[in-house]
Parts: sequence; C-alpha cells; structure tokens
Amino acid sequence: MSRDYDVIIIGSGAAGMSAAIEARQAGASVMVVEADDHLGGATRNSTGVVYACNTSTQREKGISDSADATYAYIMTLNQHAVRPDLIRYYCDESAAMLEWLKDKGVEFPANMLVHSDVTDIQRGHTCSSFGMGIADALINRAGALGVETALGSRVDGLIVEDGKVVGISTDDTELRAPSVVIATGGFGNSPQMLEKWYPTAAYHGDRTWAVHRDAPFILGDGITLGEQVGAQITGYDTGLLNPTPCFDSRYVEAFLPPWVIAVNREGKRFMAEWDSYAVCGYLINEQTDKRCWAIFDHPTMVANGDDLSYADPYNSGLATSSWEEITITREVDKGVAHRADSIAELAGKVGLPVDAVVETVRRYNLDTQECGEDRLYRKDGNGHPLTPILTAPFYAVEVRAAIIGFTAAGLDINLDCQVLDTRGQVIEGLYGAGEVLGCFHGKRYAGGGTSIGSSVVFGRRAGTLAAQHALREAVPA
Repeated sequence: MSRDYDVIIIGSGAAGMSAAIEARQAGASVMVVEADDHLGGATRNSTGVVYACNTSTQREKGISDSADATYAYIMTLNQHAVRPDLIRYYCDESAAMLEWLKDKGVEFPANMLVHSDVTDIQRGHTCSSFGMGIADALINRAGALGVETALGSRVDGLIVEDGKVVGISTDDTELRAPSVVIATGGFGNSPQMLEKWYPTAAYHGDRTWAVHRDAPFILGDGITLGEQVGAQITGYDTGLLNPTPCFDSRYVEAFLPPWVIAVNREGKRFMAEWDSYAVCGYLINEQTDKRCWAIFDHPTMVANGDDLSYADPYNSGLATSSWEEITITREVDKGVAHRADSIAELAGKVGLPVDAVVETVRRYNLDTQECGEDRLYRKDGNGHPLTPILTAPFYAVEVRAAIIGFTAAGLDINLDCQVLDTRGQVIEGLYGAGEVLGCFHGKRYAGGGTSIGSSVVFGRRAGTLAAQHALREAVPA
C-alpha cells in the first residue's frame, strides 16, 4: 500500500504522545493529528496525578506496595466487573511507566504522594508541575524524536481497504498509514454523547459540566470514528462524576468539605462526606433524585470555608472553594442556597422531612461532642477536629455529582490495544488508548491518577505494537 506515514495518531494527550514516542523509537514515521490549536489534550490542564504501585517514589517514602495488592484492590472495588487482563497489565506496568515518565523529565516528589484511592496506601504520584509538566515533557520528547504534528485538524473518517484501516480523512485531505491509533479522549463536552452513552451524567441537564469544559474537542470523536468501521462500543453509563453545589461560578472541586453533613431526600446521611472522589459521586447518584443537601452552621463555614486542602488536595492551584462565606451568602441572596435560624426551619425550606433531619443532626452532634468523631460513618476530618452543627444561622446547599471528571464509555480493545468490532474480532490496522477506551474503567473509579496512568501505559503499548505492525506491512511478502 502507499503510505504517507507508518503510524498516524489521532489526539495529543498523554495517550497520544506516549504512543507517538514509542512508535517513533520503534523506527516508525509518525504523524500526530490534533483538532485543537495546541498539543496536550486534557492532560495539559489536569492536576497531573498518576496512579502507580510498587514505585521507587513510594519506597523513597518508606511505603510498601505491590502490583498484586493493587490488582486485588481494583478488582474488589469493581466486584470483578472489569477486564482482568487489562487491569493486571496496568498494575504490573505502572511502576515502569512512572520511571519512563521520569526519564522524560517529569518529576514526582515523594512529598507530593497522596492517598488517591480508598486504601491506606499512597499511590497518587503528583507531578511537581502538574498536568502541564507531563504534557510538556511528552511533547518535547516527541518533537526531539522527529514526530510530526498537525494542529487544527479534526479527523472525520477512517480509510478502510480490504477490511483494514489504512489512513484517515480530515476535511478534504487524506493521509495514509498501515497503523492508526485513536487517542481522542472522552466526550464530556457533548450533550448528545452524554445522553447516549452516559445518561447518569446527562440526567443533571445543564447542571452537568466537564472539568475540561474549555477544551472544545472533548466530543467523542473516537467513538464516532470507531462506529464508522463497526467497532464495539462498551462501558455504557460509566465515568467519574464529582460533587458540586451547581453554583454559576462552577469551581473545579473533587470533594465535599469534611465539615458538612450530607443528607438525602429522606433526611438521612448516607456516606462519610469526606469520602474520596473514587466513591463519593457514585454514592450521591444512588440516592433518590440523584442529589443530596449539605448542611452546616455559620461559625464552621466562616472558620473553614476558605480552606482549600479539601477542594484541592494536590495543591495544584486548579481549584477554588465554593464554600466560602462570600459565595454562600451570594447564593442565599439568589435563592440557590438556603439559610434558617433552626434546623427544623431549614429542613422545611428545602422540602426535607423535618423530624428526620433534626434527628440526623442531633446524632451527628452527639458523636462529635461526646467523642470528637463520627461513629456512624467514620468520617475523617482531614486533620481537623469534627465540629457539631450548633450555632444559627444554619445553611442547606443542594449538591449533585455533576462535574464530569472523565467519561469511560468508548472503544473495546484486546491486550494488544487493537480495536475490536462488534463480533469481537480485530479491526486490522486500528489501535486505541486513553480515555477513548470503554473497557478499562469499571463502575467505580479506582483512584485519582488512573486516567493519566492508564493513558500512558496503554498509549505506550499501542504505539509500540502499531509501529511493529506498520513496519511488518512494509516488508515485501
């Protein structure tokens, strides 16, 4: 076949650039095609946390971890309703992946390790310069290797000949290559895609918004391209939704403050409010009407509302608190948040069962006053003592899990990152990696950093195998 490149990669986030580096190092000529006017994808604007186990960074901090323990954790969290082959590979390769990033100049200081899942092991490796640092390091290495890039080029089709993907089309231009890697990311900015593939997110209507809302091409192009050639789309109604009070300010936050209590439509608590975002949003969406109400008192808000240690635990500077006094007061004036002089009055204002809310607050106050802890849900105060809800005025703020951290419906692949069709057969010449995949994340997000981590792990593998395939195709029979 005629070819312009050996490997064409669609998308330039962590998955796409990792694939480009490995394909080029394997000897392939590589073109990265990006719809936006700059490289880096969603990775560029992220907190830059990478989930990995048994790493040199962990050992530097005296943390003992293993791939076996991490594999068991992810499988158990998802009740084994995930792909064991992909999860096992990720756990086995995550330490090498982190070293690979370090070799590209990405720094992961031991003092920036964080608890990013729901275990007591710190597996969240935070880049010292956050997502921008990871993106820039990958972009720079790809450029140094001679990877070519085309910006402002949105791919609208795949070229198929004799049942094989042999290139791409964009506007009136065609580029040919025996291997194409789809690494286009998710679809959080497409209401139509959300309605079709992530209805739990779409349920919240215009209250739903994506963390990367300023990235105009997170539109599900990879799914559309895959469907054009008969690819299997999997991972229906999965992804990560973070809690938000749905204020117009739309601050990026991943957690509720530890000093509020959250009650459901029945007026009862249902979780430890400071639960990791690996589970928090899912618990909210399991409640009646997929919402809850955060209840707190005035002195606590004043004392803690500007504490960003809960909103931005990675100290990335990407988050701002929704829970400051000035913000809450403004939202009360608008009628979005509610204020009252008693808990009973507050419950009545927001239409919750008064007796149930009063009893819920009474029990929480009893726990925090008697023993300084939450005996019911074992909430961690994030290093601060838990305080009772005692002093008027009292506040109630409706909370929904409506910030899209990432979407997890997408292409199905085998362990060699080859895209599969609806029969489960390989679509020759087509590979996938990153958020465009629908077969890696399960119903529960394993922990902060698995999105970037899996993008790099499978991006690297896709690039290597795509290059090998392309170079084999170049050898005469």
